[in-house]
Amino acid sequence: MLNILSSLIYKVRKEFTEMILDVFTGLKKLSQAMKKQTAKQAASLLLLLTLPFVSVSVYAINITVSIPPLAGIIAPLLDENDHLSVILKPGASPHGYQLKPSDLRRLQTSDLIVWVGSPVDSWMQKTVTNLEKTNVDLAKIAGIETYPVRSGGLWEVHHHHHEASEEAEHDQHEHEEHEQEHAQQHNHHAIEENATSMDGHLWMSYKNSLLLVKAVSQQLQQLKPNQTEQIKHASQAWLNKLQQTHNTIKQQLKLVKNEPYLVLHDAYQYFEKEYGLKGVGSIQLNPSIFPSLKRVADIRARIKKGAVKCVFKEPQFPEKRVLAVTRGLTINVGSLDPMGIVSTEFQQKNHQNFMNYDQFMIQLSREFSDCLTQNNE
Repeated sequence: MLNILSSLIYKVRKEFTEMILDVFTGLKKLSQAMKKQTAKQAASLLLLLTLPFVSVSVYAINITVSIPPLAGIIAPLLDENDHLSVILKPGASPHGYQLKPSDLRRLQTSDLIVWVGSPVDSWMQKTVTNLEKTNVDLAKIAGIETYPVRSGGLWEVHHHHHEASEEAEHDQHEHEEHEQEHAQQHNHHAIEENATSMDGHLWMSYKNSLLLVKAVSQQLQQLKPNQTEQIKHASQAWLNKLQQTHNTIKQQLKLVKNEPYLVLHDAYQYFEKEYGLKGVGSIQLNPSIFPSLKRVADIRARIKKGAVKCVFKEPQFPEKRVLAVTRGLTINVGSLDPMGIVSTEFQQKNHQNFMNYDQFMIQLSREFSDCLTQNNE
């Protein structure tokens, strides 16, 4: 990273030095021409002197986003001269992340900061507030779609009156477990997800992605007023493509809408509700805290009854967290990636460390479909 930065600084200095030398050379020739009273030549030289500055009005801007999916949502709005950087690197989890000095420097030099504004990237809050930079907070966009956090474990509501005492006991266990989970968290994570707060995975909503595109488009038009029409055109083209992707996913997931599944942690509620999927529970409330033995036993009992088609792990967390629930049972195990991890080969080929949002959503849809269409063996 330092080598790239040093190379960039060297290149900028070299081009700037060459431009200054050209200006002085031109001024010298202009002076000589004026002395000879060749007005036509002087005018031509003056025009040449101003040309290097004509392109200054078309300037590049630095945009920093907290997590890869946000980069994938806004990247198609930018031109080739803009620089888009992502704080969270491929493979990392946002839960419990802490900003590094390099992250702080990147934020300080940003013209625009885009973040979720939820417990997922709460580590951005203090810095964004202190910097007073132009920023887009997804959670504060008017009309944003939000859902409350669901508790860990199984989500179905019980209805049979003769099970009232059993339900009360189960609810008490869940309440105690829930309290225990939150008691284990550090004070600086006090705004992490809890049973009454907003589900912070807002980028999983197709509707929210459209609102973010429009909000960032408006900010870009203010930052680059001379490119307003270009930005509007790019925004509308991208919105049209997202609509097409949305329609494709609806068709792809039709066949698995009634198939029950479990996830490692509840990062997919917005996607699930958008496409009518049947999530029945999560192994963990918070991905950094192991589930209780009671919860594991409840989930294993549900799997044994054949009431779960697939259990999904996540690449950001150890597989053993899912294996603790599925070991010895006949159940499909799939993988869902809420961050859209890209390989080193992808990064080298595409010169970016994130995938565009349409690719991200298609991949997520395929991950659901692949596991939910398999027979348990």
